[in-house]
Amino acid sequence: MEETFNTSNIQAEMCFIGSLYKKPDLYVSYGKFMRSKYDFSDPVTKFLYDCLETYYLTFSQTIDETKLNVFMSQNEERFSLYKKYKGYKTISRLSELADVSDIQNYYNIVKKYSLIREYERYGFPVDKIVASKHFDTMTANDVYRIIRVKADKIHTVINAENEGINLTSGIKDAVNSYIDVPQMGLPTPWYLFNELFMGLTREDIILEGFLSNEGKSRKLMKLAAYTVLIQKQNFLFLSNEMSEKKLRSALITTVLNNKEFKAVHGVKLLKPEKEIVLGVYRDRSGNIIYRKTDENGNYTESKEDYISRIQKNSDEYWDIIKVAEYIDNHKESRLIFQDIGSDYSNTNIEFELRKYKATDNIIYYCYDTLKGYKSEDWANIKQAATRLKELTKELNMSGFITFQLTDDTVFTDIFNLSSNNIAGAKGMKHVTDALTLGKRISKDDYHKYSIVSENDVWGEPITENLSYDKQYFAIKADKNRAGNKDKIMAFEIDLDYNTWYNVGYLIKKPKEAS
Repeated sequence: MEETFNTSNIQAEMCFIGSLYKKPDLYVSYGKFMRSKYDFSDPVTKFLYDCLETYYLTFSQTIDETKLNVFMSQNEERFSLYKKYKGYKTISRLSELADVSDIQNYYNIVKKYSLIREYERYGFPVDKIVASKHFDTMTANDVYRIIRVKADKIHTVINAENEGINLTSGIKDAVNSYIDVPQMGLPTPWYLFNELFMGLTREDIILEGFLSNEGKSRKLMKLAAYTVLIQKQNFLFLSNEMSEKKLRSALITTVLNNKEFKAVHGVKLLKPEKEIVLGVYRDRSGNIIYRKTDENGNYTESKEDYISRIQKNSDEYWDIIKVAEYIDNHKESRLIFQDIGSDYSNTNIEFELRKYKATDNIIYYCYDTLKGYKSEDWANIKQAATRLKELTKELNMSGFITFQLTDDTVFTDIFNLSSNNIAGAKGMKHVTDALTLGKRISKDDYHKYSIVSENDVWGEPITENLSYDKQYFAIKADKNRAGNKDKIMAFEIDLDYNTWYNVGYLIKKPKEAS
């Protein structure tokens, strides 16, 4: 009698599925490697995996019986199979059976048997491999190595997409394709960023360094709000420093005060963030509306009455509400904040990027602030930058990443800034596509510089002195794979209002004129 052998391990498939339903975020780590058509030999486990994948990517990232039943009922054929396989009762049993901490083992077993079945289908002698006393400890790679001589043909076909490309052919088509689809990234609110770096381009990262407390996060908020509200693209804001509350107030302040958004919502009011978060409003005569108190400073007016009085007497209040409603009612794209302050390891950042690319099709993201996890060693920080670049390219995303400059940068002239001013790891310059370094210009130095204001439509560029009633910020491109880096970008800023306007580029005055 011919000896039979198993080419499936249903128990491992069940435990793998149970782990995913118990902790759906595991899909982010394993989903990219799974091919349900080949990996599941049992129709029930294949069905449940396919449902989990669609549910996670399109419906919700958390699972409970009610939500899952609603999801299943949205498709008649799916719902019929769901009932046939005993619905949530089966999923509960599989979840109880699974140990989430063992999912890597379940995955390894599922993949090993998947490979065995495919080799068997192509006529390879897998029976001897399965019968081996070492089979239980083998991995899928071990199976491949055993029969790789005969598998060379399949291996070559599977990996054909990784073969070298002849760049000296198809050039004419490439030139014409640039006319049809110019190689320009998503525009930012700053014209020189668009000119120098071609906007936010796919597969690229921009690293930007400021001194501590000079507005890294606030500038990122303007970029994020502009991407979402004006360019109507989803944006992921990863931060290990800012809280949800602080970023919400920064968002309101940014959208209220910057002219790019005023052109849409129409509110003329300028109001500092401090007044917004303190709930300070003025009446129509310009006087602050205070809550009523007695002679000892105790409130004699209820919160409800105080708010009602503000609503009746303050146009400022209703202007803020109009801007808030403009943000709330914007449904075309989303600004997603993910706080990674408790874990900004490379592994967790990779998880978040993969998750939001899969679930929200995020293309544009920022990360505030790049630093080594549990160690500020330069190699650790460079490794983090390298991994971000690799992921951004792999996932076809675009990243804007901030970092901190050394404290002594305050004494360095903006024209002399370089990667030597990077706190911790100047080596990360080598992995980025663009590197910018910025600092506020001290008013003591205003006499050293002029600003060249460029008019995109009419007239020649105008050279102007710096005005002492304004605050200027300069940003230098220290690296730019997209083109030149000869212009020092000049900004008028006000961190109280979080306004950032690119007003031209900075030049040095001749020494005899300074």
